[in-house]
Amino acid sequence: MTIKKCSLILGLLALVMTTQAQSSTEGGNEWKDSSLIPPSRMAQHNEFLNNQYIFPAKPRSQWELGLKIGSPTIAGDVASVRPNFGFGVHARKALGYLFSVRGEFYRGTAKGLNWKETNNYINNTAWTSNGYKGWTKDGQGNYYVPTDKIFLNHKTTVSDLSIQGVFNFTNIRFHKAEPKFAMYAILGVGATFYKTMVDAKNAGGSKYSFNGIPNGTWDTRNDTKNAVKALLDGTYETAGESNTQAPKAFGMTARFSQTAGLGMAFKISKKVNVAIENRVSFVKDDLLDGQRYQATPLGEAVLSNSNDALNFTSIGININLF
Repeated sequence: MTIKKCSLILGLLALVMTTQAQSSTEGGNEWKDSSLIPPSRMAQHNEFLNNQYIFPAKPRSQWELGLKIGSPTIAGDVASVRPNFGFGVHARKALGYLFSVRGEFYRGTAKGLNWKETNNYINNTAWTSNGYKGWTKDGQGNYYVPTDKIFLNHKTTVSDLSIQGVFNFTNIRFHKAEPKFAMYAILGVGATFYKTMVDAKNAGGSKYSFNGIPNGTWDTRNDTKNAVKALLDGTYETAGESNTQAPKAFGMTARFSQTAGLGMAFKISKKVNVAIENRVSFVKDDLLDGQRYQATPLGEAVLSNSNDALNFTSIGININLF
């Protein structure tokens, strides 16, 4: 699903970029506007206008404040549930025609629910601590058939703080003071904070009985998920397994993260533009969704071979302050 989403976004960006290229010959005369030039570079600007200097002066850069809402999801071992809700804010400062620096914070909730059953959870304390019995060993090292099958779920609260470089692809021709459209890429580093909870007990404090729900297939996945949702009470009362070696902050697990993304912005006035973004935070942790073991082979649970990633798709409004 993540691959399909990225492909769709890239296709839309390519379409808009093609449209922009077709109209790129309609450039304006913003480079003549002296109101865009700071006093420290006015001498160069005048010399350029009088054909006494080969390069025009660089216009002043503006600070931008952005507000956004969106849907965070986790790409991991548990299938994502959509839509979710998150909100964010950023401050951005341009350092040239093509490059800006941006600080961003966002917070949200990501949920997940598997439509495939699992019995291979003997090392997942969120379930075993509530009385669920998966594959167990006897004294001779033989595995017993599990008593309880489960459908993995989670509710993860995330906060992400990062510093980013923003690369503008649509101002390469320079001196276009107010382009109507901008396409850009995001690269950055930061910290991701998360707290994962699991819905493992019903309102009476007892474990659920998932045994009556048939294992889902791709064709029946929605029916299986609906049956599991009807059984769950949605309280997410049990703490998911966490990395005991990772630092904690604000009651959450804190992890270093790297972020990358794509976005496009549409100017609706001289000071305001609307932006659509999709960015991914790559976190060195496999427990954002509360599960780090593979479903197979049955018996001794094997750790997954990949870490989780945090995706945030958003739409926002950006305001140029000064």
